[in-house]
Amino acid sequence: MYESYAIECISPRTVDRAYPLAKAVAPSLQQLEWRQFCQACGLSNIPCDADERERIVVALNAKAYVKGLCIYAVRHDPTEGRVLDVPFFVIGSAADRMGVGAALMNFLRSKCSRSACLGIRFWAMNAETWTSRLRGENIACRDHGLFIPALASETEIEKALCASAIEGAETIDRFSR
Repeated sequence: MYESYAIECISPRTVDRAYPLAKAVAPSLQQLEWRQFCQACGLSNIPCDADERERIVVALNAKAYVKGLCIYAVRHDPTEGRVLDVPFFVIGSAADRMGVGAALMNFLRSKCSRSACLGIRFWAMNAETWTSRLRGENIACRDHGLFIPALASETEIEKALCASAIEGAETIDRFSR
C-alpha cells in the first residue's frame, strides 16, 4: 500500500498530533516540553542551512494524519564534515511504513543535497536520545547510528534500512558504516 505523503514543517495544527510519535521514543518527554520545543523550532526565520538549529518535519497522509516525524539539523562532524544529523526518524504507520519512510528519506536526501552535506547520519534511538542529542560529545560521536553517504544509491539505502528490521515506532538502530 503506497499513498502519497506530504512532508511539511511542524505547525500549530500538527504539534499535538506529532507528540505521540515523539513520546513513543522519548517516554520522559512531557507534552508542554514538546510544544515549547516545536515553538522554538518553528519561530526561527534563520534558513536551515545557516546554522545547526534543529528542524522538525512531519509526514502527513491525504487526510492530514501525522504518519511520520523527523528531527534534523545541519551539523559539522569532525570526521565526516558537513552532515545532515537526524536524531529522530519515526514512522507511525503500521499499514504503510515503507511509503512513509520513503517520503521522509526523499525529503532528507533532497535537504542533504541542497545543504551541501556529505551524508545523512541517523542516530540509534533510545530513551536518552531526547536529552543527549544536544550534548557536544554525542553530536561528535561516530558510532551511534547509520551514516548514509550523500551519493548512496536508492538500492544501497534500501539494503541498509531493510537490514534494520524497522517495526512500528522503532527506528534505525545500532548501525555503523
